[in-house]
Amino acid sequence: MNTKPLWWLAILTVVAAAFGRPVSPRHWQYKTCALGDPHEPTCELNALGAQGWELVPATPFTWSDGTASARVFFKREIP
Repeated sequence: MNTKPLWWLAILTVVAAAFGRPVSPRHWQYKTCALGDPHEPTCELNALGAQGWELVPATPFTWSDGTASARVFFKREIP
């Protein structure tokens, strides 16, 4: 009897079991800020990046005085 096919089956089973393990979900913290907002001067992009925040999306908008700006959204993983 040839046992070579049984080794491949054993290897395939081990690999499938390794990839089939559930991964614990990641937890995120979110933050938004408006670029150019005089009431929210904490939107320093370099400082936020240094603190571990990642820029996710940004959406353009216009202030009531006609000034163009953008609302930016950030996330960082909670350990």
